[in-house]
Amino acid sequence: MGQLLAILGDHRDSDEGAWMRAHLTKGPRHLLPGLVLALLCSLSIGSVAQVENSDPIESDPTARPTPETTADNPADAVVIDMRNSLDARPSPEPVAESSLVLEYQAAIEAQERLGGAYSPGMTEQLLGLGTALQQLNRHEEAIDVLKRGAHIARINNGLYSGEQLALLRSEIRSHMAMGQFDQVDERQRYLYRVERRSLANRSDSAEALMRQAQWQQQAFLMRVGDPETQMGRLMVTWDLYRLALTEMIEIHGNSAPQLRRPLMGMLTSQYLFAGHRGYPYYKASKDSDAQLAGLTSTAYKRGVAVLNALLELDTANEVSLEQHAQDTVALGDWAMWFGKFSEAEIHYATAMGLIEGGEQPELMARFFAQPVPLPAIESLDPLPPYMNSDQGPLAVSFSVTETGRVKEFEELLRPELEDDKAVRRLVRTLKDTRFRPGFDGSQPVASEGLIWSFSATAWDPETVLLD
Repeated sequence: MGQLLAILGDHRDSDEGAWMRAHLTKGPRHLLPGLVLALLCSLSIGSVAQVENSDPIESDPTARPTPETTADNPADAVVIDMRNSLDARPSPEPVAESSLVLEYQAAIEAQERLGGAYSPGMTEQLLGLGTALQQLNRHEEAIDVLKRGAHIARINNGLYSGEQLALLRSEIRSHMAMGQFDQVDERQRYLYRVERRSLANRSDSAEALMRQAQWQQQAFLMRVGDPETQMGRLMVTWDLYRLALTEMIEIHGNSAPQLRRPLMGMLTSQYLFAGHRGYPYYKASKDSDAQLAGLTSTAYKRGVAVLNALLELDTANEVSLEQHAQDTVALGDWAMWFGKFSEAEIHYATAMGLIEGGEQPELMARFFAQPVPLPAIESLDPLPPYMNSDQGPLAVSFSVTETGRVKEFEELLRPELEDDKAVRRLVRTLKDTRFRPGFDGSQPVASEGLIWSFSATAWDPETVLLD
């Protein structure tokens, strides 16, 4: 226990880390026995401040500049070139406005007449109008409406009013739909601060921490923002999941099944610290990730602690054999990822013993019959869906060694595309993917002549977010 606590707590906090402690903690920590205690007793890793406290608050979105008339600006008068005949075709009929949009607009106008431009009753109507516009895929209009609603909420109830939470979350959805990820990041930072100051209910607070952690992880993978802050995002991600775990323990107790979600989030952050990127986020050049190299030893020990905490939860909650075996296999996968093959084999053998004792041979086939790309955990799929055939437009043949490395790679079919960057990225990712090897009995073995193929959705622009 002492060694684990030393590993988890040996971090010197920067000024940003001090800010993190001040702004990412809420209420006393809950101390627990066992490995979960070790996870929770760790200090914040410290971070580059991805969740900053200097967002400007928008000026009044209702204010609009009044355009000057053409009488005042003769240079702006419309000039018609009479050398060309005017188009005699009738103008297209205007599209009828949605009845729901019209209803909300009428309700907002009525509120303005009764209470003025900042009437407190308008926020609910503006949220409804913004949602209606989103359903019509009119996200730019929706953002203006939702910003106005949040501005009114701040004017009436204060800078960190909880009334603006639904408006901010809805605005973020529109920015996401439009691919405006820098704006998403900015609004997430402000949303985080509002949530920490306004959410008194621990369940709501824990869920807010989970959502923020998931965004920080996604933003890291998508390389949103300044490249110099990317490592800080991972530190923030770990801290947010850890704090969500603390709050869920306060709510549910230290052996509740609800703790699985933040623990899995903590595990994903350690896979990212240890270099996992996966498709479509993989890049051949990893220079920007070089600063993470010194953290992989710590990442390994933290990952082991998280996985052992998951196994403690399994025992406390008498989970199914499938779940218990899966978490034991995950401990072997974690060792395999770091090239600790002897440790991996020990954990795989333990999982095989559980399966044999439970008389469920189908689990043996599922976990050990064929090579499995790693990490094989929720939310971190290393590759897009594939078929065990050569029927897709991209088909490849390869072998996997007993230590999980890809060898003898050959392209059998490749689509002819004007821009095939995404296909090339997929091929590179597959070549560099670490696998859990197939097993013959209790021994890992090489698997030769594997044939996989991928459908076009794997590199479709709607699927792949990065250029």
